[in-house]
Amino acid sequence: MGQTASQFGTQVALLGMPLVAALYLGASPMQMGLLGFAEYASFIIFGLLAGVWIDRFPRRPILVAANFFRGALLLIVPLTALTGFLNMTVLYLVAFIVGICTVFFDVAYTSFLPSIVSKEQLVDGNSKLETSKSTAQIAGPGLSGGLEQLITAPFAIWFTSPHSRQSSPFTASNM
Repeated sequence: MGQTASQFGTQVALLGMPLVAALYLGASPMQMGLLGFAEYASFIIFGLLAGVWIDRFPRRPILVAANFFRGALLLIVPLTALTGFLNMTVLYLVAFIVGICTVFFDVAYTSFLPSIVSKEQLVDGNSKLETSKSTAQIAGPGLSGGLEQLITAPFAIWFTSPHSRQSSPFTASNM
């Protein structure tokens, strides 16, 4: 359940950041492109480093910390919107740093399941995780769009923060 909630939160953030830029800040096409780059540049810069580092440490604390920090960082968007300080620079920085957390989360995520379930349970566990992810990817944008229309994009991002979902990764008991 926690992982499913996290996947839906990710969908809100994925749609929310560009909507904040376009609708709330009136971003130009160039600014939108830079925002997209900021979101994914961390994969290029930190991908290999994350893999090496994660292999040396327990994965669960990395998953929990990365997910928590992603949510906490995303709170910067509605807080700066409330105070009038939200601008494209804030979005670029949040997107880039959230991207760094995502790199570490994603690398640890792919190698965590085999460490908590037996070889016989691995297919079933992966199936459940992918079903959760696919469901969020299919239903998430629609739900996210409705939420963002209802309460505006900066504040919809608030729903991806740790207070609104379980920030810990999946557990063996949920498999």
